[in-house]
Amino acid sequence: MLEIEFWSDLHCPWSHVASIRLRRALAQLGAPARVYWRCWPLELVNHSGTPRNTIETERPVLAQLEPDAFAPWTRTDYPDTFLPAMAALKCAARQGPEAEDRYDSALRLGFFRDNCNVALTDDLLHLAESAGLDADRMATDFWAGHGHAAVWQDWQDSKTRAIQGSPHLFVVGSDLNVHNPGIQSHDSQFGIPIIDGDDPHFLEGWARQALDAMTTAGR
Repeated sequence: MLEIEFWSDLHCPWSHVASIRLRRALAQLGAPARVYWRCWPLELVNHSGTPRNTIETERPVLAQLEPDAFAPWTRTDYPDTFLPAMAALKCAARQGPEAEDRYDSALRLGFFRDNCNVALTDDLLHLAESAGLDADRMATDFWAGHGHAAVWQDWQDSKTRAIQGSPHLFVVGSDLNVHNPGIQSHDSQFGIPIIDGDDPHFLEGWARQALDAMTTAGR
């Protein structure tokens, strides 16, 4: 089975695009695969929260690459931390890989498309229910601290990976890895991201390369 570690912060729009394209690529390949949605909290990496204006400057830029995955933020409140959302994702993982995958997608779409404040427990549990998870079990695990401990473990594990930024993907048991797959960009002199190149099918070829390497190695 192809196993991929996907390291990212949930509020990163670049990782939102990559997660959509990875799911699309794996569906196209049709081979058995498992994605481990690993947390790389930028508020721990940078020792401060990511400013709202940074995220909201990037949102419309990345929306040009996956238009159906983004909408403007219209609420008066705004998440001031994404650690609760990451903890909730780890609680979802306790319900199995498929639950984890569905909830990861729900969290990203919830924030970037559906105006969910993923710092609020009510919004997190509503997303769990809408994704077909056991929301009562998630609430129990969340308040017991299971998710926060798992996020902390991801943060510790991340220090053993050569992570260049969010997102960064690694094939388990291989040297194959990629940061911000298929997208080339730079910032303008005023801090606006400029997309220099985009290959929306990059991850299909990348995943196929990983599968071919596994076949050659007899795995």
